[in-house]
Amino acid sequence: MKSYVKNNLIFVLISLGTIVVLYFVGKRCMVEKMSDKNDYNCNVESLDNDFGAASENNYTNKELWVKGASQIIGQLNGILEKSSINNYTIKKIDEFKKYGDSGKELKSFLDAEKSDKSTAHNYHILYSYVFGRCGRKSTLRVLEVGLGTDNPDLVSSMGKGGTPGASVRAFRNYLPNAEVFGADIDRDILFSEYRIKTAYVDQLNIKTFEKMYSDMGGKKFDVIIDDGLHSIGANLNTLLFGLDNINVDGWVIVEDIAKSKIDAWKVVDSVLKTNPVYETYIVDTNMWSWMYVVHKIK
Repeated sequence: MKSYVKNNLIFVLISLGTIVVLYFVGKRCMVEKMSDKNDYNCNVESLDNDFGAASENNYTNKELWVKGASQIIGQLNGILEKSSINNYTIKKIDEFKKYGDSGKELKSFLDAEKSDKSTAHNYHILYSYVFGRCGRKSTLRVLEVGLGTDNPDLVSSMGKGGTPGASVRAFRNYLPNAEVFGADIDRDILFSEYRIKTAYVDQLNIKTFEKMYSDMGGKKFDVIIDDGLHSIGANLNTLLFGLDNINVDGWVIVEDIAKSKIDAWKVVDSVLKTNPVYETYIVDTNMWSWMYVVHKIK
């Protein structure tokens, strides 16, 4: 039974990146305005295979497909609670303060570049710990997905007050020997600087990760950060890419998970924990936005 539940949950998680996002994003027709915007539309046809009814009037009641998709995360958690792999971990951000300088130096670099990671959030505490574990002066490869577009027409916009590229510049300055990479759906904010290279990626199109990876030299990373669209579909695509493309002792970190949406990550964490290759946990930041962490230990 344990193997059956685990295998089916893994299958569902892989599917979530292309299915559940249609509810959170597609239903509202909030499509990024970009050159390849025709990749998306507001219909729900692709939900039929997984959420359509094997009934006569299925195609005249497509709203039921969306209704079914909107319930999947809660249902998965219900199944998880009845399984033997309900084993997620939540750590408090304060646990990481005891390492090094509690992130104070990294905060100064983030603040200088006007990144919100250390103002609106307290992510510098965890990142200081992670970079310390990696070896701050090592020749690291660090990727951040989501540069912080200030285009108000894009779903992932930080608004006109945002500073595109702030955190990748801060990481570059904090990590003296690292190559830092950034990716975003907004081609207008892509740039290249000393020890920084950026490329296009659409988190809802897993194929664009392949081109991004090639543009960045086709080598695995030591740290991958998701600070992009902040939808479960986008997050899972980035996570799946990260699991395949981090080095041993590498890290994948997902930011800005609303506390109200943490149930989905309980499923993710419980499933990934069945693989001894990974150390995984959810981070309670004591604020509205939580984090998810995967450390590849083998």
